Parts: sequence; C-alpha cells; structure tokens
Amino acid sequence: MRVLIVDDSPVLRVLLRAVCEGAGFEVRVADSGVQALQMLETYTPDIVTMDVHKPRNDAYDTTARLLERHALPVVVLTASANVHDAATAMRALAAGALAVLEKPRSLDAPDFEQRIEELLRTLRSLSQVKVVRRHRPSVKVTAAAASHQLIEQARVAAPLLVAIGASAGGPAALKSLLQGLQQAQPWALVLVQHIATGFLPSFCQWLASVSALPVQIAEDAQQLQPGVLYLAPEGWQFGVSAELRVQLHAASAQQQFRPSADHLFHSVAHHLGQRAIGIQLSGMGHDGAQGLAELRRLGGLTLVQEPDSALIDSMPRAAIDLQAACQILSPEEIANLLNSIANQVATPQAVKGGSESCTTTPKSS
Repeated sequence: MRVLIVDDSPVLRVLLRAVCEGAGFEVRVADSGVQALQMLETYTPDIVTMDVHKPRNDAYDTTARLLERHALPVVVLTASANVHDAATAMRALAAGALAVLEKPRSLDAPDFEQRIEELLRTLRSLSQVKVVRRHRPSVKVTAAAASHQLIEQARVAAPLLVAIGASAGGPAALKSLLQGLQQAQPWALVLVQHIATGFLPSFCQWLASVSALPVQIAEDAQQLQPGVLYLAPEGWQFGVSAELRVQLHAASAQQQFRPSADHLFHSVAHHLGQRAIGIQLSGMGHDGAQGLAELRRLGGLTLVQEPDSALIDSMPRAAIDLQAACQILSPEEIANLLNSIANQVATPQAVKGGSESCTTTPKSS
C-alpha cells in the first residue's frame, strides 16, 4: 500500500513515516499542500494523510484541490480535537476527506498505541475504497425534479420525522442537503453519522454553521421538535419512540457501529412507519440498508443518494441492492423533494427547551 503523508512538522513526518513503514506501507512525504499537489502529478498513492494546518494552505483548501484532480481517499490528521483544529477538519470533510483522526503524539504518550492502531486500521480500510472525484457544485435543482407521486404520498401520510444515515463522505452530502433545505421544516430530523470519537461537538457546530436549522446532540428521553436536527451521541444506539422521544440504548462492544444507521431506521420503522422519511447517504459498508428496507416495507418514504454523486457509494448501493429506495436522488434533489413535501404539510409550532443547541449564524463554508 502506498501512502502520501502531508505534514508541515518534520518531527511528525518522521514519526508517521516510521509508523507506516513499520506496517509495511510504501511512504512518501510532503511538507505542504503545494508540494503534495505537485507530487501527485507524477505519483499515485493509495491514500493521503493530511495535516489540518500547513504553512501555505490548510487541509480544506488542499483537499478540495486534490479531489478536483484525483480520485484519492484522504484522511485528515489533527494534533487535537480542539475547536480551531476540529473546525478546519470539518471543512475538510465537507470538501471530500473521508475521515478525521487525532495524530499519534510522542512515543511516551499514554494513548500512543491506541492512536497508532486506529490510524493503521483506518488507512488499510479506506485505501480500498473507490472515491469519486469532486467537482465544485454549480447547478441548482428545481422543484420540477421532484416526484409528484411521492409528494402526494407523503402529504397524505403527514411525516413526523426525517431519519438520515451517513458515514464516509457523508459530511459533503449533508452540506449539500442541508444548505438546500428551507428553514420551515414541519418535522424533526435525526442523524446517525459515523465519525471519530471526540469530534462530534465540532461536527455539530459545523453542521449548524452550514444549515438554517438549529442542530443539537440528542439526549435520552428528549422530546424531538420540528425544524431541529438531532445528532446521535457517540457510543450509543439511537432510536425514537412513537411519541417522538429519543431512546438511547447501550451499544455492545460486538456491534461494529455505535451509533448505527440500521438501529435508527429499524426503530423509526417500528414506531412511525409511514409517518417517517428515511435517507441513506454516502458511506462505506452496508450499515442502514436493512433498516431502510424495513422502513420502506412498513410504508415510509425512503430516499437513497445517487451512487454516482456519493464520495463512497457502498452504503447507497447496499440499500439499492435490497430494494430499500423509493427514489434515488442526489443530495440537492433530496433537499428539493423534502421542501416540496414540507410545503404541502402544515407546520406545527416548535416547543422551546431541550438540549443546548449548537446553532451558530448560518453561513457557507
């Protein structure tokens, strides 16, 4: 396996190189995003690790430029999960990076072995995925693209909840989806996004910055409110009751994903059925496919991201293979369809209270 390490710190370049070569990888290094882009003109690695901050351009800018030219998996590394570094890392995820991890620190750090194991496992896993080249979005989708039959079906059912599952490549799809949504959403929205431990608060803040909706990390037994996006907390399985209350369940060590999109969709199917909308976005693997298929079987409207528009198409294709999709759409088209349905459904008044919101002033990034 070939790895390109991009880091402005000579010490960390030496450390990361030694770690990767010790695992049997072929390694090249670059001290800046500019040098990395130049190297990629003649060298094709299987995966790229990207430092959050570099002297001449940060991880967001370099990742965006890299993925416009090359279909390569990118893993962003940060010195810590502090607010500043994590905010840049979230923007890099939106640009198309597949994962963000904390760097292994010095050899005597108490979590050194854990960080090394996580890094090597991530590199091996993501180096195998097929990445779609990113092009800067330009064309807006109009209301005519939405299915009139699905809009009428959802209008009659009067959905109470939109449940979303996403993994690698999900932040880029979520940004397109959320920026396309009008603020008056007559249902609560809940999200399971696979993300590295420690980065969920920053991810919550970033989502709030790119969306007109308030965003919160869900709490057990919390009453879900229309027009609010709730994130599954780390390490828990996230479900909902028929009364639209959060149901958190302890996840066993044997469960691969904690939280799991499958668990969320199964819960939504069981308690809400046709009064829910399920959405499967970009990701690696098949988490969410079976749950979404059950939701469709019980009458819910199920939407799957068009695989060609996903950075990683495994999760969308797994759902399509199980015939879990009522319709297959790009994130922009999914937003358009939700807006069309929302305009046909009376908007209830949101109730004040609940968890502290991550809302910031909405803006693009």
